[in-house]
Amino acid sequence: MALTLVSPLSAKLGFSDLITTIASGAAERERHHRLPHEEIALLKARGVGALRLPADAGGRGVSLSELLVVARDLAAADSNIAHAFRNHFFQVEAALRRQDQPFHAHVLDLTRQKKTVGLSFTETDAVAAGARPSQVLSRLDWDAARGAYTGSGVKVYATGNLYNDAFVGLAVESREGKAVQYVLDRNHGVGTEDDWQGFGQQLTGSGTARFDAVSVPAAHLYPTDPPRTDEAAPWGFTFHQVYLSNCIAGIVRRVALDAVDVLRSRGRNFYHGEAAHPTDEPVLQALLGRIRAYSASVEASVDRAVSALQRAWDDYGTAGEYDSTLAASLAAAEAKVVIDDLAPQIASWLIDLGSGSVVSRVGALDRHWRNIKVIASHNPRLYKERFLGQNLLTGQLPPTGAFF
Repeated sequence: MALTLVSPLSAKLGFSDLITTIASGAAERERHHRLPHEEIALLKARGVGALRLPADAGGRGVSLSELLVVARDLAAADSNIAHAFRNHFFQVEAALRRQDQPFHAHVLDLTRQKKTVGLSFTETDAVAAGARPSQVLSRLDWDAARGAYTGSGVKVYATGNLYNDAFVGLAVESREGKAVQYVLDRNHGVGTEDDWQGFGQQLTGSGTARFDAVSVPAAHLYPTDPPRTDEAAPWGFTFHQVYLSNCIAGIVRRVALDAVDVLRSRGRNFYHGEAAHPTDEPVLQALLGRIRAYSASVEASVDRAVSALQRAWDDYGTAGEYDSTLAASLAAAEAKVVIDDLAPQIASWLIDLGSGSVVSRVGALDRHWRNIKVIASHNPRLYKERFLGQNLLTGQLPPTGAFF
């Protein structure tokens, strides 16, 4: 079976041309640090952000696992762009489960309008082990002159917020002292900076978002979600981890595709090689085969986690939810341990395959290794490895926070 950039599903949905175009410009964007505003705007206009919505609500009615197929294709084209959509996709998943509540209905309405929703939570003061992140707009005060609530704050690691149209978060409304959820329009005082200093994923918009005396209409404040029952599964954030591993799988697929191009484009073999042309060199053919096999293994590993996540989604609110959600958390951890170990090695083999002919910055092939390592640095695998061992030994359950 031929290795392709675009899956049959993305082709069926009509995204082949756009994904191919995004892929063709990825190296140039990397070299010149050109943020993909235009590419993300085109994806929004095509309805990528609304894929999970039913057709009669402006979407395409794809399943969760199908969404991740499209996201992996985007990651193969440009992992920055796939990563930038993660927080929006999670908000849509949360809203689909609670769409009878006004806050989540608002999120789905924005999504139907082909807008994307970012987050306004901060991690800056969560320094102690076990500390939970605080809110950016921890307090919203009523401003009679504006006829709206106002607040200020700063969010770091604001992945995707450069490209989002609205933001959601939690705060305390000052007049009654109640905890609320809010929806904030980008044009009501939100400023974002491209000051992310990571050596990879440099175009995700992961810099600082400043909420400077933002204005939130009273109609955009909502009660917090009611607590779920004690029997409900507590692992509600596995999507985040699977999505990131899925992005790495997309990068690895791109490495395999680039490896074919690298080998075919080499004009000279090593002087001590056995063939006249590199494409006929046995050791290079073998290395290409190794890249292909390991890349397929990475995709298979994440497919297993995606399938488990889909089963957990299907079981939401049923008697099977606890077991299937636990299984999804375990599968996500197992996939991450394997993928974070193998993927950087596969990216390194690409340089071995091309040798000195591919180290030029023009091709920007080093971005694959850098992007993999930066994505993998989210929720380090060392903690996953230890937990998986503890789970086998004692049955210990996974942590329930968003950062595992």
